[in-house]
Amino acid sequence: MTNEPPPSVHDEPVFSHGGGCGILLTTSLCWLLRILNGSGGRSSDQRQLMKVLIVSDIHANWTALRTILAAEQDYDKILCLGDLVDYGPQPFECVGWAAAKFQEGGWFLQGNHDWSVAYNADARCSKPYAHLAEATRKFTCRVLGHKAVAFLSDIPSRLELSLDGKRCVACHGTPRDPLFGYFDYNNPQEVRLEIGSAGDPDCLFFGHTHVPCDIHSSLTHFINPGSVGQPRDENPAAAYAVWENGHIHFRRSDYDTEEIACAFVSTGLHQRDIRALMAVLRSGGLLPKMPY
Repeated sequence: MTNEPPPSVHDEPVFSHGGGCGILLTTSLCWLLRILNGSGGRSSDQRQLMKVLIVSDIHANWTALRTILAAEQDYDKILCLGDLVDYGPQPFECVGWAAAKFQEGGWFLQGNHDWSVAYNADARCSKPYAHLAEATRKFTCRVLGHKAVAFLSDIPSRLELSLDGKRCVACHGTPRDPLFGYFDYNNPQEVRLEIGSAGDPDCLFFGHTHVPCDIHSSLTHFINPGSVGQPRDENPAAAYAVWENGHIHFRRSDYDTEEIACAFVSTGLHQRDIRALMAVLRSGGLLPKMPY
């Protein structure tokens, strides 16, 4: 448990809950979350090499994220590859956590859904998911306050970082299209263009597909941790990765999907949309055919 003292109850809140619900995410609450979920830090004399917790596509699923944070309390740094919001019922908790970790020096990338909520624009999803993205965006915009939306608009879409001496590039989609692009692994020319656009890094971290990926090319190691909040590889367990001692480890964490079902009740979403979203969570990405 961290020895950091709790901030004053009079401290300025990170941001306030929208929709007139009267809930404030204060820095005191951020401190409490750090106590419950691990402070995410080690002193330099404990470890020379970093342990980095790598997450992506959380999609307003605080229940899933919370199980990962409980399992990996000793990480030194967080790398989040985008899409904190949409598809899930807990955007307030997820964005609040991200804002607190960003202030502590965490690495956060903007995904297409973060951009969509920030600018109240189409997330440009695939046709089967477009309606669900639109419905949950309206709910998310209603729940989040101005400071939370400003946070989503301000986080970058691409980062360069160094991990254990390796030059790394991180984005949500692809280096050439960091918000919306998808890697075509079967097209060597496209892969070469993307690597070149990123400056031939040692490692390229990305999300967006909701499917874990661990591919080595001649120059670059491609790493996608999969999705925390909405996996689509037919495994419903939350997916993430850990970088430790210069190596990448892919991990899964089971969580209570029925807790999410209960959280959906207060969202005001149509029951057919909730049924569809829960079917995806329970099956690991199998979306029922419309009409649901």
